[in-house]
Amino acid sequence: MEAFVGILVDTLNSMIQKELGLLCGVATDMQKLLSLLSTIKAVLEDAEQKQFTNKEIQLWFQKLNGVAYEIDDVLDDCAAEASRVNYKNSGCLSFMCYPVAGNLVFRHRIGTRMKEILEKFNAIADERIKLGLSDQMRGSYFNASRETGSMVNEPEVLGRDEEKEQIVHILMKEMDRDDENVSILPIVGVGGLGKTTLAQLVFNDECIAKHFEPKLWVWVSEDFDGKRIIKALINSIQRTPTGELELAPLQRNLQELLRGKRYLIVLDDVWNENPQEWEKLKSVLECGSRGSSIVTTTRMEKVATIMGTLQTHHLSSLSDNQCWSLFRQRAFGRQEAEEYPNLVVIGKEIVKKCGGVPLAAKALGGFLQFKREETEWNFVKCSEIWNLPQDILPALRLSYLNLPVELRGCFAYCAVFPRGYEIEKEEVIHLWMANGLISSNETMEVEDVGVSMVTELHHRSLFQAVEKDEFGSVHTFKMHDLVHDLAQSVMKAKHGGIESNRTMILDSLTVAFPITITGIDQFSSFLSKCGSLRALIVRSKWRREMFTKVPPAISKLKHLRHLDLSESDIVELPNSICDLWNLQILGLIDCHKLQSLPKGMRFLRNLRHLCLHGCRSLTHMPSGIGKLTCLRTLGMVVLGGEKGFQLSELRDLNMVGGKLTIEHLERIEDKKDAEEACLIKKQSLRKLNLYWVSKRTLRRYNDDEVLEALKPCPNLQLLRIGGFKGSSFPSWISTVTEVDVLESAAEYIIGAQEITTAAATRSPSLKQLYLEDMPNLKGMLGREVQGTLGVFSQLQSLSFFNCPTLTLPLPHMPSLNKLHVNMCTNMAWASICNLTCLKFLKIERIEGLSCFPEEMLQNLSLLESLGISDMKDLRALPKSLASLTALKKLTIRECPELESLQEEGLRGLASLQELYIEECNNLVSLSMGTKALKSLTHLRISGSNATALPEEVKHFPALQKLELIHFPNLTSLPDWFGDHLTSLQDLTLGVCPKLETLPSSIQMMTTLQSLTITWCRLLGPRCERGGEEWYKIKHIPDWTIL
Repeated sequence: MEAFVGILVDTLNSMIQKELGLLCGVATDMQKLLSLLSTIKAVLEDAEQKQFTNKEIQLWFQKLNGVAYEIDDVLDDCAAEASRVNYKNSGCLSFMCYPVAGNLVFRHRIGTRMKEILEKFNAIADERIKLGLSDQMRGSYFNASRETGSMVNEPEVLGRDEEKEQIVHILMKEMDRDDENVSILPIVGVGGLGKTTLAQLVFNDECIAKHFEPKLWVWVSEDFDGKRIIKALINSIQRTPTGELELAPLQRNLQELLRGKRYLIVLDDVWNENPQEWEKLKSVLECGSRGSSIVTTTRMEKVATIMGTLQTHHLSSLSDNQCWSLFRQRAFGRQEAEEYPNLVVIGKEIVKKCGGVPLAAKALGGFLQFKREETEWNFVKCSEIWNLPQDILPALRLSYLNLPVELRGCFAYCAVFPRGYEIEKEEVIHLWMANGLISSNETMEVEDVGVSMVTELHHRSLFQAVEKDEFGSVHTFKMHDLVHDLAQSVMKAKHGGIESNRTMILDSLTVAFPITITGIDQFSSFLSKCGSLRALIVRSKWRREMFTKVPPAISKLKHLRHLDLSESDIVELPNSICDLWNLQILGLIDCHKLQSLPKGMRFLRNLRHLCLHGCRSLTHMPSGIGKLTCLRTLGMVVLGGEKGFQLSELRDLNMVGGKLTIEHLERIEDKKDAEEACLIKKQSLRKLNLYWVSKRTLRRYNDDEVLEALKPCPNLQLLRIGGFKGSSFPSWISTVTEVDVLESAAEYIIGAQEITTAAATRSPSLKQLYLEDMPNLKGMLGREVQGTLGVFSQLQSLSFFNCPTLTLPLPHMPSLNKLHVNMCTNMAWASICNLTCLKFLKIERIEGLSCFPEEMLQNLSLLESLGISDMKDLRALPKSLASLTALKKLTIRECPELESLQEEGLRGLASLQELYIEECNNLVSLSMGTKALKSLTHLRISGSNATALPEEVKHFPALQKLELIHFPNLTSLPDWFGDHLTSLQDLTLGVCPKLETLPSSIQMMTTLQSLTITWCRLLGPRCERGGEEWYKIKHIPDWTIL
């Protein structure tokens, strides 16, 4: 609230200086309001400290919020009126040029509302005195810009090893029970204690992985929806989404998938207290084999009583020493705690108050990370907040109170998201913007301020990182349940509820402004009553009936900043949307049916983010978008004819960043039009897609000139080019980190005419190059060049896909470590030997090639992985395979003519650890060269016509895992099997229909821990408990027969 009031104060000051009050007839009232706001702002820090223990202050906050929103609306109206006046009288020097009579009605309405607000605000200001709120501000205990000290990304999991082993032991021995078809073990503990973490440790334990198949995880949360849980389990097994089915067929489907299998299911974060609901789900799950188990985590003992069949595991608190280790990692980072002995003493006292909850220790340690004054640490230790009730962790409330003022509102707002929701960084920043919780400052744009807020919340352990983008930046976060509770408690104290009355999110998980709407007419009617709405988000993907039309009544939401219709089925937007003068964010991502944008888009002068990514049906865009100079996100542009969008309109949009797609570049007639786009000035662009229509019949193409003119800034990380008809690419591609080329007619990557320019490139950045469907590509360079060409000196990954005329030798690329060649029948294979830093080589789908040249694999002494797949005519591997002394993994797949692995080629592979031979049906022997494979630990042979296991397998003394899959003619395993494979731990036999017995020597294999037999119709039944072969395998701890 203090941050929001501060923004209101700044807005009022700005409007007074611009004489907007005179325009609206409320100049005097604005001055009075500014004085009152300043008075209120002075006591907000004291109110923040007392709100959790004083109900009267909570009610005062709620009144203040209501009036503050009214003020915001009035100021918004004044600013919008001023913008309209300025637009109509753009030639005037002052707003006072606007005829007074022209806005008399507006002035009267604003004046009346302002007087009403002043009356309410005076009462609130007077009440602060009665409540004893003081303007004596405590010093700030956090400086957001101070970045001393080191951050530790993730502390180790402490104090849970013993508990994990206990649970693993219990689950493993459940197979011996006869009284339960499925066992349920509940884990109970308070929020933040680490229930989920313990369940994850159990779930990923090696013994568990060998003992249970399948292993399934479902996050349940408050909504115990049996149908949703069943669908989630089915999807986890099938790895494909389940269609919309009724409950009964879903139940049958799940039972068919689980029947006869020893499964492990984790139901995480269960809140359901209805025994009937659990019994319905349990009855469906009682279909597995003996030993099937369910682990459930919950905060509530009652839930454990309802669900559990095994003794409840009550999660213990961490010891003070373990909590101190976590706290120390956060508070001191890599600094030695011993450098601050006094702080260590105080810190250990603070840790005692954490109650053994790991999240509390992390949060307080993160809070004190940048603090090195004893007074700051003592403030934490002595804070009265510790004595608050335990429903919300006091440690985290203290962390909230010590957030910078501008962060508090942002954090509390996150209560509108459901518990466990994955929050996208861009999404939450846009919502903060729309609700006036962040604003720009002298040095940072509002979006950059938002990024810093997200980063700070992450550093303070109030946000947890979930997912990173391809460039390594965290873009998705979660809030721990305990932290979410904290945010909700703040929202309830200040707003009287957890919803924001200025945000509407419509979906099946409606969390803000709850409402049920059926039909466009009802929606239109409802919108007319939501004049103060700042953000409207329609989540069509969660609704049975897709959102297909935006009603014209949308224009009545005059305060709207954020409109998100992403993934809806809208075909067009109404022109009335262009009346939303205050709109800053328009989300249309993946609106696959959207064909056009309104002609009046140029009137949305405050628009900052026009998110059009994935609007694949968008055929044209209106002119005038270039006037939206506030744009930071554009998503995509579709070039039109004379009346449509022109590329030159990008000239002044230099703040556009992120990802930009430009469609229909073939419509550019003159390269000057491309130059006017000034892409090189757009420093914030990270991804650029440039697309021409590939199927064109013009006699002359200007693609070369256009692409040269579209040179981006050096900060670009990903460039994707499609449909390019030029003969080669400009030398500037070396300044981009990653380049993908699709369906191009180019003959070279760098042509002869560009070589001189490219060679002069001092600091090339090109690290990844992907080339697909280039029927004319002859080579990387337009002519042979001696030495290293600068443009490729930093290239690390190179992929060719369907480049049939690629014939020229590959140039020397000193940094290349990954090469992938697919469907390139005329490749100059021998030139691969020049890539001496290569570590990964994959060759696929090469027709007509019976053998590789011996030179190809020479000099590749660093190669670690070699994959050869789908080579229908390959008969032999080169003898130079032996030169790959660092090779660790060799994969040979779908080479039907390959009959053996040459003995001479295997002799040098002493480092080989993994060998995969798949669908090479005629490969019946491995050759005696396999004796050299002393390091081989993993062998898989899949798809072979052999009648016996190759004799050479006995020479793998280090082999730990052996997989024999799809041997239709295999009748038995050799007697030497158990005598020679003395290190084997894991054996899999699959689809061996003629295999009937196991060798007796398998009984001697004391290292064998896991045996899996699948689809072996003769052997499988004989190996079941009590079968003819059972005595041979009963010593194996983990066995599965399907």
